[in-house]
Amino acid sequence: MSHGYELRQLPDGGLEFVLDDPVLTCLVIDDRVTLRFARTDVVIAEPFDLEVDGVARHLDPHRQDTLGPILATYPGTVRWIWASPGGELTIVFMQGQRLVAPGPSVRSAWSVGGVDGTRATPIP
Repeated sequence: MSHGYELRQLPDGGLEFVLDDPVLTCLVIDDRVTLRFARTDVVIAEPFDLEVDGVARHLDPHRQDTLGPILATYPGTVRWIWASPGGELTIVFMQGQRLVAPGPSVRSAWSVGGVDGTRATPIP
């Protein structure tokens, strides 16, 4: 049974998340930022970096006044999502935006999972 994504081990020891449907269908902002791609949620719970049109910004899910730039990802389609061996999550959109969330030095900074509750978190 698919949970909306497949995990692939990368040669450097990182992980690639291959989404069944890479189209961003919903953004949810509460005490974190959730990017929903059909049956897969990417949840960012700690400050992260977003680059849009060559401009880098540091966004904090706990400060909603900083999150306006995340709207530039919608509507959008993911080109690639991967976690480095150190646990840093990177999302690259077809439209050129790039989101980078911190690795495991920040506990529970991010997770990727199916809307059915299955979840992958930073590599320890």
